[in-house]
Amino acid sequence: MANHRRSGLVWFALATVVLLLVAGCKGFFVNPTLTTITVGASNGSSFVNVGSTLQMIATGTFNDGSTGTITATWSSSAANIASVNASTGVVLGVIPGTATVTATSSGINGTASVTVCGAITAITISPLNQTDALGAMTQQFTAKDQGGNDITSSVTWSSTNTGVAAFTSGTNGLANLVGKGQTTIQATSCLISNSTLLTVD
Repeated sequence: MANHRRSGLVWFALATVVLLLVAGCKGFFVNPTLTTITVGASNGSSFVNVGSTLQMIATGTFNDGSTGTITATWSSSAANIASVNASTGVVLGVIPGTATVTATSSGINGTASVTVCGAITAITISPLNQTDALGAMTQQFTAKDQGGNDITSSVTWSSTNTGVAAFTSGTNGLANLVGKGQTTIQATSCLISNSTLLTVD
């Protein structure tokens, strides 16, 4: 009888330990608490054209480690640039510029930057398919919009191979020639971009 009692106590103790372990993983978070909010667009973009919409999504992280899409109250730092529906998170591009969109839930805020794109529908880059000697040190690129207006200083310049050519912030299309080879030079303005090939001998 004593052995049976001890065996029963052992099984009870083991069962208690298992229950405590399970509770430690889940049971202590019956109602998980929201800790952070991450905000992003449903299509992964941070750009929207004037007159177009962009669906924003709020993803919450909870104190039990879980994550999921949450319902939030939405606001915009500049509704005259990008307005947002307070309940749905749909952003409307109003005029060109940048605004910060905020999602709020349970006193927690999450933000994301949204850029409203303007009237640029095409970019032309000069020179095209340029070949330079490494000793030239630099190559100046220019960009124009569909109307022929110079937009060199307002586009973002990039090089796919920075071992061949690289742009320094604020150089307005001036590429530094770094090494021999080929790279694609790209000019981007919001959702519009164009590229050309640069060869350094």
